[in-house]
Amino acid sequence: MAVAIQGLARLDCQLIAADEQFLQLTEQQRATIPVSVEFSGRLTLSYLWVLGAYEIVRTLDQRTREASAGTPSPVAERITATKHLFERVRIPLAKFEAARRNPNDSPIAYPAVSPVHGIAWLVADNTFISRRQLSDAFLALLSDLRAERE
Repeated sequence: MAVAIQGLARLDCQLIAADEQFLQLTEQQRATIPVSVEFSGRLTLSYLWVLGAYEIVRTLDQRTREASAGTPSPVAERITATKHLFERVRIPLAKFEAARRNPNDSPIAYPAVSPVHGIAWLVADNTFISRRQLSDAFLALLSDLRAERE
């Protein structure tokens, strides 16, 4: 799992840097063909990043639930909460349906650009979730897991 997390982390850093560069562009610069093609590629990589990171969080959630035959620890609850956040984007991206926990969400996660975080998806009326928000939640979760082990 460590190799997959490291690969996602490298991709995360690249996507964050590219989003920051994109957000500095004017509307006229964003409308050029090269920038549009690059944005399309970054959107695809962001989509794949969400799928990969979700699988790690899902696996951690499954293994934690299997290991805790009783009341879940605060970290286990954090894993589950992070998984639920990812599901709001991952399920409509992968299955074209709303997550079961959010049946009023759109069955399609519409791509968008957050003026603060870059690539994001509209999952419900006025509800955007950015890849960066997911990334920050994922990193915080991994930090909590490490702190628990120390």
